[in-house]
Amino acid sequence: MFRDAVFDATNKFAITKPAERRQYYEGSLSGPLGHSKKTTFLLSLDEDLDDLQAVVNTIGPEGPINDNVPAPLRHFFGSGRVFHDFANGDQFWIGYSYERQTNQNQNVGGIVLREAGYGTKGQEHEINVSYRHLFSPRLINQLRFLVGHFDRPITSNNEHFQTVVAGTFVGGGAQADSKRTEYHFDGTDIVSYVSGKHAINFGIDVPDISRRGEDDFTNQAGTYTFPSLADYEAGKPSTVLVQSGHGHLVFLEKVLSGFVEDNVRLRPNFSFSAGVRYYWQNYFHDITNNFAPRFGFAFAPSKDSKTVIRGGAGLFFDRSGPRPIADLLHFDGVHLLRFVINSPPFPVTPADLEGVPSSVVTLDPRARIPYTVQYSAGIERQVTPKSTLSATYVGSRGIKMFRSVDANAPLPPLFGPRPVSNLGQDRQIQSDGYQKSNALELTFRGSPTKFLTGQVQYTFSKTYNNTSGVTFFPANSYDPSADWALSDNDRRHKFDLLGSAQVRRLLVLGVALSLYAGKPVNVTTGRDDNHDGITNDRLAGVARNTMPGPGLINLDFSVAHDFLLSKAPDHAKTFTLSLNSFNVLNHPNYVTYVGVMASPSFGRPVQAQPPRRFQMDMQFKF
Repeated sequence: MFRDAVFDATNKFAITKPAERRQYYEGSLSGPLGHSKKTTFLLSLDEDLDDLQAVVNTIGPEGPINDNVPAPLRHFFGSGRVFHDFANGDQFWIGYSYERQTNQNQNVGGIVLREAGYGTKGQEHEINVSYRHLFSPRLINQLRFLVGHFDRPITSNNEHFQTVVAGTFVGGGAQADSKRTEYHFDGTDIVSYVSGKHAINFGIDVPDISRRGEDDFTNQAGTYTFPSLADYEAGKPSTVLVQSGHGHLVFLEKVLSGFVEDNVRLRPNFSFSAGVRYYWQNYFHDITNNFAPRFGFAFAPSKDSKTVIRGGAGLFFDRSGPRPIADLLHFDGVHLLRFVINSPPFPVTPADLEGVPSSVVTLDPRARIPYTVQYSAGIERQVTPKSTLSATYVGSRGIKMFRSVDANAPLPPLFGPRPVSNLGQDRQIQSDGYQKSNALELTFRGSPTKFLTGQVQYTFSKTYNNTSGVTFFPANSYDPSADWALSDNDRRHKFDLLGSAQVRRLLVLGVALSLYAGKPVNVTTGRDDNHDGITNDRLAGVARNTMPGPGLINLDFSVAHDFLLSKAPDHAKTFTLSLNSFNVLNHPNYVTYVGVMASPSFGRPVQAQPPRRFQMDMQFKF
């Protein structure tokens, strides 16, 4: 695959066209090992050389800043597998894979300057093993597991302290230096049994058992936050965050689950499935009733009916991931010290930190693993021999969702000293968040004609919540319910079209069209009026995510042709050439809107998705 900026349009916010280029190589080879057809191999390699550029588009003390910043990505993946089929029907395979990826100038673009970027260099080794055993035609056991090693250091472009002018620019250094390593295991053992009308599956699932190493060197020089450009020029930050101490950490993360499921075909026109999964994760092990039941059904009014009614509901547990666990162990007030100072001098000195109480991360004693209750019901109608039309309602409720609050925030209305004077910010991880979502999906899919295949879907949805994740802080830690509003990712209307057409064995034409309503934008003042060290304050009476964001219009098009180089059916050689165009209309699809009222860019976009691009793909099969 090849793409070059000479054929592309110019980014909406770039003064000169960024010099981007991408080359992607992929290959695979398979066949028998030796003279036996029961032992085979598969080798695959791919390499991605993507010379991306980030566009900085913001305003600094001396005026507008516009900069094209190289952000190259290099990715390599290689794997090999050996398969063996036994005479009794059993199958075994083992494989090894290696993956390497480097990135430069990450997080740069929009209001983030070149100097505040960082680079990453990660690599991963994995060994995969799978064994399928047939006890009988009705009883099968499938075992699969992998072991691997991963490491990923992050290095800031420079060691300077970071400067954040709310909604205006981020400069200085990234203050992002860290390193993550892990030795991990995951696996499943599934037993499948068929008896009469029943198809039963049960087993053990181990999504993750990992020994994780976390080295945190972030914010050693500090991050200063300024409410506005005027405050920056006057040298008056609202807060500074500085860390010091022992940043090395090793811990074991364990996630386990077990499940059983029964799929029953009660009648030729009615099937039903029911099951339950048990979920367990350490550091949240005090909850023992993490059972997640679920069921589903499909019903046709008659044996020959072209109409099918489907429905179901289920409970699904989430995972915390390693980051919250690492924060709890790092910021315990002893190992890695975190200092948050309001209205500090600029810059701070070690003497300014003397006597400042450290900030901690704690876990709410009532916290538990979040879960989602999802339910749906729909009707599907066959409208042509090879196409269907369906209408489906999908609802979900996110319960006990993660969020953070400052449990030691200054009390209103004066917002004076913190209640516990010998403690700084107490970031308490809670599971009191809630989310509600409702959606109606209208879908047409299939082949309405002999040469045309595709899918058209329209979704009308609405999603509300009072948290955006485990690192989310409400504007007022004493009233988190006030942040109940549209979700950050809420899109009221979504229209998607995917289609392909065969033109007389000469060409295959493809098209993809997306028309989406905008996501909401959160409007903040840029100040820290409640002195909790977090600049997410809003004006009185202004709810979260109240400003409508821009919509999305995207049209992609492709054309491909197969060149048959051999007529032998068993040894076909085919060369495929395809030309692809993305964002054909060159519509500026904005991704970042500034919602900080004190910013000179307030209410305006500062970043956009890529403009129109052309790409050529070549593939040879033999």
